[in-house]
Parts: sequence; C-alpha cells; structure tokens
Amino acid sequence: MKKIFLLGTMLAAVLTVSAKVDMQAHLGTTEAQDTYILYTFKQAEYYTGAYCYDSLRMKSGNELFGALNRLMGNTSNILDSRRFSYDKLRYNYGSVDTDLNKRNGNIIGYYDGASFSSTWDSGKTWNREHTWPQSKGADSSTPMGYDMQSVRPARVEQNSDRGNTAYGESSGYYDPDEIAIENTYYNPANLGSYRGDAARVILYDYVVYGEAGGHKNSLYNGEAQLLSKLGKKGVFESIPVLLKWHMNDPVSLTEMVRNDGAEAYQGNRNPFIDYPEFAIEILRNASNLTTYSVTAAGAPLWPAYRLTTKSGFIAYLGTRDSRPEEVTVTGASYSYDKESGRLTISNVSGKVSITSPWEEPQGLNSVPAASPSYKTVRHGQVVIVRDGKIYNVLGQIIQ
Repeated sequence: MKKIFLLGTMLAAVLTVSAKVDMQAHLGTTEAQDTYILYTFKQAEYYTGAYCYDSLRMKSGNELFGALNRLMGNTSNILDSRRFSYDKLRYNYGSVDTDLNKRNGNIIGYYDGASFSSTWDSGKTWNREHTWPQSKGADSSTPMGYDMQSVRPARVEQNSDRGNTAYGESSGYYDPDEIAIENTYYNPANLGSYRGDAARVILYDYVVYGEAGGHKNSLYNGEAQLLSKLGKKGVFESIPVLLKWHMNDPVSLTEMVRNDGAEAYQGNRNPFIDYPEFAIEILRNASNLTTYSVTAAGAPLWPAYRLTTKSGFIAYLGTRDSRPEEVTVTGASYSYDKESGRLTISNVSGKVSITSPWEEPQGLNSVPAASPSYKTVRHGQVVIVRDGKIYNVLGQIIQ
C-alpha cells in the first residue's frame, strides 16, 4: 500500500543518500539540484493564489514590495512571544542550519561555513549574529531581532570581527569575502561566498520589517528602511553594491536548506532566496541605480532576470540534465561553462540579449511547477507523482 509522508521526512530521506555535499553549491549546479530537488515543492506550497510566482513576477517596485510585505507578515508566526524569542533561537538552529555532511547535530556557521555542534555552550563556541545590526533597528527585544531568517549562528570570532559595521567593499565597511570559507566539502569551482547571503538577508529584513509606498504589515518596526540605512552608519554601502553582491553570488545549498528550516520554525520564507530576480525589480527605481533589460531566447535562465545593473549577474542555463553547448550574449562581457551551464555576465553596457540553441528534454524539469504533485515513498523509494507519471528524486521517469 502506498504511504504519504510529510515533506520534512522525505527531505531527510533524500538527503541521507548523499555524501560529501558541497554546501556552497548553487541551485543551478547538478549537485545542488540532485541533493535538493524537493526544494521546489516547498516553494510551490508557499507561493499560492494571489502570491503565486506567475502573479508576483508581473509586479515591480512598490507594488511588488507590497505583495511580498503582506505575504511575509501574513505567514509569520513570530509575534507569538510564547513560542518565539531571542533566547529560543539558541535551541532551534539545529533543525535550520543543518550540515548535510555531518548528521550528528552539527550546523553551518555564518561567514566562514564552519561546521560545529548545535549544542549551546553559553556562547563559548558560537553566538547569534544580527545581520541587520541591533544598534540599527534589529534590537533583540523586537521580532526583527529574533527572526530566524536573519539572526544567524556564527562562531564568536567571526561575529566579533564584524561587530555592527555596515556591509560593503570600500574602506571602513565589512566584506564577508575577507573571511575564508572553512568547509572541508567546499568545492572552489562553485565560487562560494557569503556576500550574496548577507545581501539577501538585508533585503529580507527590508521587505518584511520596512515600509515602501504606504505598504507595511503588522511586523513593521520603523527601522528597516533600506534607502535611509546606506553608508557607514547604516547597514550597506549602497544599493548598487547590495545588488552586485546579490546577483554575483547565486543562492547556495546552505541558504536553501535554512530557508526551508526557517519556514518550518516561524512560518515565512526569504523570497530573495526563492526568486532572486525580485530584488532588482523592487529596487529598480532607487536613486543612482542604472538598469538594463535582459532577454533570453533558448534555454531557461535561472534566476530569470529581466533587468541587470552595470555589474551584471551569474545565472544558469538549461536544466539539471541538459545544458546548451553554445551561448551568445550581446550588450555585456560574458563567459560560459557548458559543463555546469554557468553564465557570467559583466561590464554591462546596454540591453543584454542571451541566445542559445537548445531543445528541452522530456522529464520532471519540463513539467509545469503548478501541476498537481504528490510526494510518496514507494517500495522504500522516494518518488514524485506528477500528471500521472512517476519520477525518482533525480527527475527521471520510472513509470
């Protein structure tokens, strides 16, 4: 008899079959997709109705901010002080920042990717890093100061090194790239960095706890006003640097794992991990921000950027099973790795046009995400049922 299991159980079943997982692998890489193929189901279950992707992607600026602001506020449970607090974070990181390579309670630390025990030892090994500093709006007595999505476990020395310095590249700012990633399974070919992670947390705090165009939710604290928090006394050097970090350092497996875990803990997700393209759509009208349009013909582009800044972006072409052999780009400098499908765009000078001759393979990746889906265990094997077809976790049709 066929049994239906909760998604968390199935994720554990899928992840335990993998070994030596590169926690900095990007979603577009084969390793990340093979390891975490069920991630897309969590996305589909969260972004529904008026907040489905097809609806959100038609919005921009304050309208998109407002939609995400409402969704984050409506789904967050963090106002329940009986269940959520700054102190309670210490005992819940184990199920959120899981190290997939060490299933003995270890978690992944912020900034350096180090693996250490999730057991709280009174702050001797690790403590809690406020990515948006407490002194600049994320006080630990407020929801913004104990939000699982933004308050991260970090080794004491890394937390102290950053302090409350604003993120940036210039003198006097804090750049995560100055700290080496200490992850024995880190694959340098994936160019891992915590720049993008930091940028996406700042964007999350802004869209959840901020206000734009009159849009604000019950979590609004009057402090997460991104445009007024730029510069050395704020949280980020500038909007162009924020988006550069976000788009030049794609979402990693570390972020995907904790995005699911944080949702299970408090109810909401980080939309900029799920859909990175939303960041530039929200900030497109920011002062001193020059944007250029992006069009892609041929293989699908992830993230699905429609706009880019001068600094460009990194994206992946094709599916896990098939990559284009050739890619042509106009309006910018570029490099392309056909083995991974990794496309790097830089020095943007005009409208970016991406073309590639490619035929979509038949398989799980070609099935619309909105179609009915059921996650099951069949004869001891995790399978996915979609539109009458049965797939294994690698997306291959088995019946």
